[in-house]
Amino acid sequence: GGKRRILDLGVVKDFAEAEVNGVRYPVLWKPPFRLDITDAVSGESLHLRIRVTNRWMNRLIGDDRLYGEDCRWKNDEFRQSIVDLPQWVKDGKKSPTGRHTFTTWKHWNCGDALFPSGLLGPVYLRTAVYAE
Repeated sequence: GGKRRILDLGVVKDFAEAEVNGVRYPVLWKPPFRLDITDAVSGESLHLRIRVTNRWMNRLIGDDRLYGEDCRWKNDEFRQSIVDLPQWVKDGKKSPTGRHTFTTWKHWNCGDALFPSGLLGPVYLRTAVYAE
């Protein structure tokens, strides 16, 4: 009667979407990263899909590592700022280097360490019994 199935994703950096047996759940964006999946679980079969969004700063660092420079930067006191928007941005085109991201301030560089990201877990399927 009062038995519920709880999906506990543990530590997530930073957003997670869960789908259980075809049932999609709202995005989890803060701890605790738990969902009551009782209504989606039937019998012994469990098809679980978790999508996690990578951190923006990791995308910026990764692009810098893979693709190199596609614009000019000037050094300010604490970071680098763009000298001028590159022509490919003004033209609404993709970067000639294949870069996925673009900013006018360079807060991170190719040598910076990546930030923790992803489904870090541990992941548990828990059973909770509620007293009536």
